[in-house]
Amino acid sequence: MLAYESLHNHTTASDGTQSYLEVLATAEANGIGVVAFTDHDMLPSESDLKLLRDYSGPVGWLLGCEISSGLPVELGGGSASSIHILGLFTDPTNEALREHCAKALTARNARMEQIVGNLRGLGFKITVDDALAAAGGESVGRPHIVRALGNYPENTVIIEGIKADMEKAAVGSASVAMDYAHMLERPASDYPYRLFLSDDAFIPGVYVDYLYWVDLDTAVGLIRGAGGVAVMAHWYTASKKIDAAMLEGMIRDGRLDGVEIMGNPINSAARRAEPVLTALASRTGTLATFGVDGHRPEDLANFVSDRQIAMRSTGQTKKLIERSSVDLSYSNLS
Repeated sequence: MLAYESLHNHTTASDGTQSYLEVLATAEANGIGVVAFTDHDMLPSESDLKLLRDYSGPVGWLLGCEISSGLPVELGGGSASSIHILGLFTDPTNEALREHCAKALTARNARMEQIVGNLRGLGFKITVDDALAAAGGESVGRPHIVRALGNYPENTVIIEGIKADMEKAAVGSASVAMDYAHMLERPASDYPYRLFLSDDAFIPGVYVDYLYWVDLDTAVGLIRGAGGVAVMAHWYTASKKIDAAMLEGMIRDGRLDGVEIMGNPINSAARRAEPVLTALASRTGTLATFGVDGHRPEDLANFVSDRQIAMRSTGQTKKLIERSSVDLSYSNLS
């Protein structure tokens, strides 16, 4: 029985490791009956859309887009890589959304070139071509850069050295100790993000923030203008900039349509955020969507193993459709 639903999934169109059809096959294998395709500032090509239209399997699908948002205007509206707005049921032919995605793609690859240069400055072996090859497409994100680093065994030695430096620094700093402990909760393949590939990484100056962005309200406007529903994605990554009180104010002011509750038992930050978001959704009556932020097959397996969240995901798409009167043209739902 395909009971569960994940309304946040990525493909090779952005930084996922599976194609659209491979995601659908993985969903079916894990008992997931509905998936939303929400690539980072990317929309499906005409050929991919045809593949989806021709799909005759049991998994329901819908299109969306995860917009990499800047700060809200009251916080300056500047770049903020941790804030993402999930658009569900967006029209992939919408001109304004397509224009945004084209600008984001150009900026994303320019940013990648800068990050690769910074990594080489640290002694890592990596090239722009390595990152492009890891992406297998036209959009290069941090997961592709991490994958490209793995091509060379000597890079592992450098990563282990930075990790050892962070462990030493944790002895004299409570904040570093907390970051180090949280890093160790993740798979070793994720260590580079906390060590040097994020805006608050242990080693500064490697990560490059977005070179193109729109403020949060503009991001929401793009999604709504394309007929979609705008949801704050994985709020725990943005909570240092937008705290729970500010998020609730945005919901009450109609600046967002919902909040996402993540299903990933190995992500302690997502687990800590779950009761906060559940209570917020209950108080405000806003949409609470459930998704895994799936990039790899194992992410969907982790989602269904978190039975508390997975069971709550059942029926969410039907409720969203009934509540928001969305257009089902770009889905196989009826």
